[in-house]
Amino acid sequence: MASQQPQEEPKTIPLKILVDKKNNKVVSIETTKDFIDTLFSFLSLPLGTIIRLLTTTNNNDQQQEQEQEQSESSTFLGSINNLYKSVQNMTPNNVWNNPVCKQMLLNPRNSCESLCTKLFLNIDDTEPSNKFFVCDSCNKFTTFSNLVCECGQPTNKQPTILDSEGQGNSGGVNVDGLNGVFVKQNGSMFLVFDDLKIVPSSLVSSMEMLMELGYSDLTQLEEVTHSIGKQEILKLLKYTLTSQEPLTNTILKSSSKNKEIPPNQFASAIRERPCTRDIKMDVKLIRSKSQKKIVFAEASENFVDFMFSFLTIPLGSIVKLLDGNTFVGCVDNLYKSVESLDSSWCTDSRSMLLNPGLAPQFGCPNQPLNISDVETPTTYYYGTGSKKHDPYYGMRQIQFVGGVISKSYGSVYEAKTLTSLDPRSPNRSNNNVVGFVKRPTLYGVADDLTVKVLSGSSCLSYLKELSLPLDDLEMKVISIGEAEALSLLAASLTSKFALTSGLEDFLNVPKQESNLTSKYIQTSRLDELTKEPKPEN
Repeated sequence: MASQQPQEEPKTIPLKILVDKKNNKVVSIETTKDFIDTLFSFLSLPLGTIIRLLTTTNNNDQQQEQEQEQSESSTFLGSINNLYKSVQNMTPNNVWNNPVCKQMLLNPRNSCESLCTKLFLNIDDTEPSNKFFVCDSCNKFTTFSNLVCECGQPTNKQPTILDSEGQGNSGGVNVDGLNGVFVKQNGSMFLVFDDLKIVPSSLVSSMEMLMELGYSDLTQLEEVTHSIGKQEILKLLKYTLTSQEPLTNTILKSSSKNKEIPPNQFASAIRERPCTRDIKMDVKLIRSKSQKKIVFAEASENFVDFMFSFLTIPLGSIVKLLDGNTFVGCVDNLYKSVESLDSSWCTDSRSMLLNPGLAPQFGCPNQPLNISDVETPTTYYYGTGSKKHDPYYGMRQIQFVGGVISKSYGSVYEAKTLTSLDPRSPNRSNNNVVGFVKRPTLYGVADDLTVKVLSGSSCLSYLKELSLPLDDLEMKVISIGEAEALSLLAASLTSKFALTSGLEDFLNVPKQESNLTSKYIQTSRLDELTKEPKPEN
């Protein structure tokens, strides 16, 4: 009988917690760089990854605790959950350019993955991009498994990688984990307050923060120790997004304290900002006159690609896009803590958390948001082995089963040039990238961001589901530019009615009439349905 391998002990991080006994509240935590690194890494997580991680966590909880958490976070990430579920529910054959696109949105990669893998406690379990798959017949490669080459052959060769990292963003910074990933390893301690304001630990900073919080009598405070593991870190991530006191909610398991977000607060502020992008897309909005709300949008595949791409945007980039005003839990405080922490306490990679950008090939082409993509080589070199210089025999080959791949031509024996495939292209060519979904297709996007494919027969069914009289509906055309896109992104995080919260204010702004293409107008059935006379009784 084979001997059983000993199970690895789950990793935990020790915390020294200051508790307000009277109010059952965490005042602050004193901790090491390991906890701060993990906390900072929240900003590198794409929205799709956050939803997947927290959905899995909820499914693993006990039923009673799950029901409590669901009631506490009914507005968790606004309408983004519905966007994620829409991707889950859409079948590959009739929507996606290929099945890989669906998985890209459900499991978006972290653009800082090469850094996060060095964390003492990393909660992101997304499959990394450090695996390459090669089509030997036409010299193409991809980092996505099961992607069929543009020649129709499978990319089934998996060569050994001679480079140290995959396609993640390390910003050219050499990080070994022992010296800290985002925060330096110099034995220093940090104070984390309940609203996720973070400062280096010192006597003066402790006194200042306690006085600011109104604690003149220290007898009501108690110091306790606690070790936090992955499951509690995941709960902390959730409460970071939904609560004003995430440490109390996580460690003391108290109910959330949420702050109501006033509707339509984004549009007016965003309209004042200078425009940095000149890309626009026209969308038809169907609005209820009696309810004064947008019921749904009829849109082309470009708009739906743009909406789905929200799932691939990292939290840090969203805060950057919205100038630090997401109004999502304590995310803004966490971002400001990263931003304001003195550089002497941080590694060079800290700056990447402030705008992580999109992982390679996860961007939406021709979209109105000014968000950066992580650039990686589109050309690699492939051969049967690596080169090694022998003092007696000169250059020799060290063979590897499956071959080798490298960014450096000189590292590969008898190197062949490989070019990348792109799942967002109908034929997987990186010269014909259009997006995640097939073209042409018409979609209905509900106010809560539930997305459905529309056809001539399904339009009437869609309207029947609304249970609204046709004469109560009006159609308005809006041109989605940078301001509208930012407002929609902000509303999708905080509102159950994202279209109304994000776009309603823009409908009242005088603007030039949008020019829809004749092709788009011909595909629309909703105009015809709203103009059809009601049958007489």
